[in-house]
Amino acid sequence: VFSYGILPNPDTGALVVRQAGIFRHEGDKCWISVHSKRLVHHSFSSFFCFSIARIKYAFKDAPYRYVAEKGDRVIGIVTGSAGDFYKLDIGTPENATISFLAFEGATKRNRPDLKIGDIVFAQVIDEFAHTDVELTCIDSVSRARGLGALSGGFMFKVSCNLARRLLSSNSQLLKLLGKDYKFEITVGLNGRVWLKGVVHKEITTIYNIIKWSEYVLESDIPKYVEDEIRKSKGFPVEGETVNDSKMETNQ
Repeated sequence: VFSYGILPNPDTGALVVRQAGIFRHEGDKCWISVHSKRLVHHSFSSFFCFSIARIKYAFKDAPYRYVAEKGDRVIGIVTGSAGDFYKLDIGTPENATISFLAFEGATKRNRPDLKIGDIVFAQVIDEFAHTDVELTCIDSVSRARGLGALSGGFMFKVSCNLARRLLSSNSQLLKLLGKDYKFEITVGLNGRVWLKGVVHKEITTIYNIIKWSEYVLESDIPKYVEDEIRKSKGFPVEGETVNDSKMETNQ
């Protein structure tokens, strides 16, 4: 009997994990919890009693809400202000707050001019259950270093899993896109991405490549990016005829 998140490979019979979560076992039964925030690593030699095969398929991770942790850099949307604080939506059940003074160069007389709907890239400095998350846009020496209001561009959502993958030092996607396109991008650990560019068609291509990259193995990313860029320029890709390419574009 297999639990949700684990299924057998029809070709080899080996168990394949299709959802991220905490692995557990009881006797000869194995399953994963798909609603946990992060994967907990255990010793393979003492913990797993079955083999996990890596097959060339990717599945969307189980949906869950972002849970703030100290040090996380997130993208928030200004929803209002109260006293000396702005209120931001960062995707958590509770609101997040940020002081007027938590911006580079801000003083009591020189406050940042943020309006409802503005997008802010900030860092979590405090989080408690059932209370507002506290954010900042400056470091220990009052420098922004990339944090602050994001002007222009647009924001879209991805899974928290994809956000972490994009921010990983091993990720190739953004580096490869940067070789062909000029754009600005900010990725928040809360599953929000801010993207800004000049050419609308190129930004649309970048957006689609990022969104669909979640279903592509990291080892296949270079070919995936190359193929998608060729398609966007009207060229056929390897293994695809010119007519097939035109048909897919027209659809």
